[in-house]
Amino acid sequence: MRIKNLFCTITVSFVLFTAIAAEPATTQDRLRDHVRILASDSLEGRGIGTEGMERAREYIIQAFADAGIMPLTDEYLQPFRLRQTIIWADAYNIVGWVEGSDPALKDEYIVIGAHYDHLGYASITLEGEIQQVYPGADDNASGVAAIIELGRHFAEHPEKLGRSLLIIAFDAEEVGLRGSRHFVHSSPVEMDNIKKMFSLDMVGMYEANNGVHLRGVASLRGGEEVAGKVAAEHGVRIRNTGSSIARRTDTAPFGDVGIPATHVFTGTKSPYHKPEDTYEKLDFEGMLLIHNYMIDVLSEMSKQPQLEAEPSLLAETSNSGSAIKAGLLLNAGAGYHRYPDEFFDAKSRAGFAAGVYLQLPLSNLLSLQGEALYEYNGSKIAGGNFYRHAVTLPLNLQLGTPRNTDIPVRAYFFGGAYYRHSFAGKSAGESLDFESVFRQDEWGYSFGLGVDIFRFTVGYTNRRALTGLVQDDIVKIMDTNNYFTLGYRF
Repeated sequence: MRIKNLFCTITVSFVLFTAIAAEPATTQDRLRDHVRILASDSLEGRGIGTEGMERAREYIIQAFADAGIMPLTDEYLQPFRLRQTIIWADAYNIVGWVEGSDPALKDEYIVIGAHYDHLGYASITLEGEIQQVYPGADDNASGVAAIIELGRHFAEHPEKLGRSLLIIAFDAEEVGLRGSRHFVHSSPVEMDNIKKMFSLDMVGMYEANNGVHLRGVASLRGGEEVAGKVAAEHGVRIRNTGSSIARRTDTAPFGDVGIPATHVFTGTKSPYHKPEDTYEKLDFEGMLLIHNYMIDVLSEMSKQPQLEAEPSLLAETSNSGSAIKAGLLLNAGAGYHRYPDEFFDAKSRAGFAAGVYLQLPLSNLLSLQGEALYEYNGSKIAGGNFYRHAVTLPLNLQLGTPRNTDIPVRAYFFGGAYYRHSFAGKSAGESLDFESVFRQDEWGYSFGLGVDIFRFTVGYTNRRALTGLVQDDIVKIMDTNNYFTLGYRF
């Protein structure tokens, strides 16, 4: 089986490389061939960790080399690792460049990127046959084809570039923009020297969507004016511009560090994330129109004396850690009553709390988290059980490991105060008397630890009352709860 797979890999690679070497006569033909090959069944939907993904990677590297796109370092590959559920997978960005011709500007860069991963395939039969491939022709073989041919054009006409051009095929976009995040945090060039970024993600359905979106183009000062002027010259219909940077494509990590970023995108009228996203459905005349348009946009921007972010982007970046996050929480465990002036404590009984939280990041290490919980707790007492229903409002400060790492895992400690309002319950079968016996309002403190894994949280929470349970302070009874915590972030 291993020999068979090796033979298949060699055979497909030979066919792919031969297709490039033949070099069709026109740019439109080359765009079509790139998409046809990258979206072929033999590439198995370009899923992470598949042999088809390896073949796609080999194809793109050869295509870069054939187009005259040089490796940025000693090789094209920028490796990183990512976790998929319980397993680790190797992933690779493919990074090339074309040097600018202006001595004063060539040490600055414009990035054109496109992710080359997709969803892979649905299943394998007992006979080892792959079922239901997700070809990803528009998403995003179209974008990869576009950056290859843009790179080819500028490699053949470097005089059209002032600044240098970084051409990057990003891996692992479909699982959380992991490739672009890795590049931003491990860039081979100084990030301060990257002045503009374009993500070409789904550019194959121009006519079906009546134009091309340039979301985020106004995040560059004067960017919308350049885009509009060049569009008029090419007869390109532009939609959805503005300064807001798209969050669901590879523009997001660049925008997060203050780099103006634009999503070049024709829309989702292709069979988005479906097996029917095949190459013959794409509008290759529209892709050629976008290709020619982007040549002039890139050329003009690369030669401008200065490329500066709009103040709104810089303000958003400086506050990027302050985006409020929300989610659900479940606490499950046990509680008991402490008697500080006695030698004994009450026995514990099961308790739980459930509700919502809001988290405000204060820095890369600190967060403030408020919670609103329904809580059911109590303890075993002489003559039966004590339990109560309450609304609990904790407010905690978290200190944890840095955010924005390539591995989406964050560990933290927390501590803070809480307020609890009890509204019902029973003691040894009798309803709680909040008029003269039991306190309805309680104050206390919380502490614990947690780990965020992707969107999930696991941890431990301890809540200890500072206010006595009963109104008569002659007998001090203090509540304590120990919980195992589960959370989910929206």
